[in-house]
Amino acid sequence: MNKPLTCVALAAALASGACIHVKTESEIKPIHITMDVNLKVDKELDRAFADESRARPQGKAAEAKALLDQQVAGLTNRALLTARDGATDDDRITIAETNARNMKRFNEIAQASGVGVDTVQKRYAAKMREHFTAGSGVWYQDDDGAWKQR
Repeated sequence: MNKPLTCVALAAALASGACIHVKTESEIKPIHITMDVNLKVDKELDRAFADESRARPQGKAAEAKALLDQQVAGLTNRALLTARDGATDDDRITIAETNARNMKRFNEIAQASGVGVDTVQKRYAAKMREHFTAGSGVWYQDDDGAWKQR
C-alpha cells in the first residue's frame, strides 16, 4: 500500500468532517389561542347561565342544586349530573331534564365560540367545581375521571 496516499485520504476525510456546519433554529411562539378561547367560552357560559346564580338558584337550577346538596346526584367532568345512590325516579327525571337543557346551551355556546362541545362542557364543569364549598359533601368527577367529595 501507498502510505502517503492513505495519509492524504485520511487527512481529507478528517478535514471534510470538520467543515460541516449545522445550524439549528428554534422559534418560540406565544400560546395565547387557548387562553383566548377559554375566556370567550367562559364569557358565553356566564351569559348563558346568568339566570342560574350559584348563590341563589331558582326553578330547575334550584332543584338540581338540591340534588347535589343531598348527595343523590354528582357532577361529571363534562358538567352533566349523574344519579347516585338514593336517587328516586323523580330525581332521575330532574337530572335528565337538567342535562338536556344544559346540553342545548353547551351546543349553542360551542357553535357561537367555534369550539367543540366537549371544550365547553369541561370549562363549565371546572367553573362549577369552584363553587362547591368545602365540607358540603357534593360529589364531583375530577378531570381524570375520579369521583371525589367536597
